[in-house]
Amino acid sequence: MDDKEFKETLEVHTQSIQGLMDNQVLLAAQVQVLQAALATVLLHHGDRPALLRTFKGYMKISKESTPQLAKYMDSLEGGMLALLGQGTEPT
Repeated sequence: MDDKEFKETLEVHTQSIQGLMDNQVLLAAQVQVLQAALATVLLHHGDRPALLRTFKGYMKISKESTPQLAKYMDSLEGGMLALLGQGTEPT
């Protein structure tokens, strides 16, 4: 590979990496908007204890089906559990 080919290949890879970084930022922004919308709905839902139980069930299934992502889901799950009122449900 000569110097020109190397520079062209490097430029292509640089553009690909920049595209991936841009996509990551866009996905993060989408997640933030969805979290805000979800929080708005959840805070006004009449039966949060039922939502909390359902959410816990879905999270268990999600973690079992994608164990490689489970550790990343833990902190996000904690935030959702707090939003749903875990620890405040009636006994």
